[in-house]
Amino acid sequence: MSTVENQVPVFEGIPSSDDLARIADLLVQAGLETIELSDGKGARCFLRVDASASASHVPTSGVPSAPAEAMQTDLAVKAPYFGVLALTELAEIGTLVRQGDVVAQMRIGTLQVPVTVPIEGTVVEVVGQDGVLTGYGAVVVRIEPTV
Repeated sequence: MSTVENQVPVFEGIPSSDDLARIADLLVQAGLETIELSDGKGARCFLRVDASASASHVPTSGVPSAPAEAMQTDLAVKAPYFGVLALTELAEIGTLVRQGDVVAQMRIGTLQVPVTVPIEGTVVEVVGQDGVLTGYGAVVVRIEPTV
């Protein structure tokens, strides 16, 4: 298994379109939406991908998707930062959560950023995977709001 750093092309100046496409695919695979590259000599490249438009490149888990009606009523709780996801005991399907409850932590080294629930409701889906590098804005859990 190769590391991401072995897959990212080295560039002098602006990357080629083929290199940009390869980097964009790596971003989607990692669940990230943006990256800034710099050669240390003043050349910078900022790349943003639309994860929803690139969903065809992301391998599916084989799990059937939820009905369209359920997707319209639930709320996606997203990662406020990037890092290794550490789910808490509240991140289980059927758990009643209150506004401000911590369902996960994003960890980078010693930095820990909580993933909090913005509303009261019930966890209906756990999307994030414990121990996996997760990008900013990636969906961690879905909450069905309490009526």
